[in-house]
Order: sequence, then structure tokens, then C-alpha cells
Amino acid sequence: MKIELRTEKLNELRKENIVPGVMYGRSIDSTSVQAEKNEVLEAIKTYGKNKTFKVRVDGKYHHVYIKNVQSNILNPHDIIHFDLHRVTPKETISTEIPVELKGKEAFYNKTLYASLELSEITAEYIPGSGVSSFDIDVSKLEINDEIKVKDLKVPKGITIKNDPNQTVVLMKEVNIAVEEEEKTLTEELEDALEAQQIDNITTDTNQ
Repeated sequence: MKIELRTEKLNELRKENIVPGVMYGRSIDSTSVQAEKNEVLEAIKTYGKNKTFKVRVDGKYHHVYIKNVQSNILNPHDIIHFDLHRVTPKETISTEIPVELKGKEAFYNKTLYASLELSEITAEYIPGSGVSSFDIDVSKLEINDEIKVKDLKVPKGITIKNDPNQTVVLMKEVNIAVEEEEKTLTEELEDALEAQQIDNITTDTNQ
């Protein structure tokens, strides 16, 4: 991600498709920066809000991670501001890393689905480590299969703080009881209407 010290007014930057930002952290003064919008979008896609990476500002390199991103309320893909949190080489980062399920399409039109029981993993790591998400392939799982925290593939340098036996994903069967109940109610209503029509016909005949 290429960033520079901010030198222009905010309105002028946004006209040029440049996003204003700020970099801050321990032992560093808050610094106003800027980056081209496509650079910011690419960094978000690559690193998420957890993984650290290097940036060069005013001739110096810094380890940072994306702390916060502000978007246009009317257009979430329109980034209008970003925050970079600078970390020192010996500083430990503590954050929540999201869980992403892959292969869910394997269960389309089937009675199974992957229930995400834990959407984020609490982790600690040092600069240079970290991941943007924990990706779990659920395409080959079967009913009642589960993946626990201890089953996750954890890259070197990351320490998980959750209970190892905590369930992350559990395969469940689609509950169709409600649909069957609705069907039964519909059938009862149809029977009632049919009975009423018969009664009406009988009454008309008797008259």
C-alpha cells in the first residue's frame, strides 16, 4: 500500500480519487496521510483489519494494520477515510479475527447446512504475523460433524485465546417442521372451505 503525507484539503483529495487517512500508535504522533482509492481497496482485500503489513511514510518504514475504515453511507464501497495503527516490532497485537466458511454451496437444495457457532476468533500475534480471516472448508462435512477451535489451522506466530473445545462450526439438518405445520394448516383451511361450500349447496337445494 503506497501512502503519502497529506498535503491537500479533504475535498480536493476526494475529487482526485484519493482517500485521506491517519496513522497513529505508540511512540508516534498522529500523522495525516493519504492514498489512492484503489490502493486502499486492495489493502483491505489483502490484509483485512487484522494482518500487519509495511508502509513507507516520509522515507521511513512502519508496521501497521488497518484499524478502521469509513464508507459513504449511501455507497458502502466508497471509502472516504481510513485509520492505520502503527505497531512496534516487539508489540503484541490482540484482536478478533473473523471466521469465513467456504464450500457452503455444496449444500444448496439439501437438508444440511453449516451453522457458524463462533464468528470471530480472539488471537494475539506480533507484527509480521496475523491473518485476515480463518477460512474453513465445510463442503465435505456431514450431519453432526463439528469443527472446534483446536481443529483450526493456525499459522505460526499466532496464539489463540479461545477455549480449544469451543465449537466453531456445527453441521445441522434443516428444520422443516414449520413448513409441515403450515402445510397442515393450509390443508385444514381447504377442507373447511370445501365443507362450507357443500353446506351452501345443500342449503340452496333444500330451499
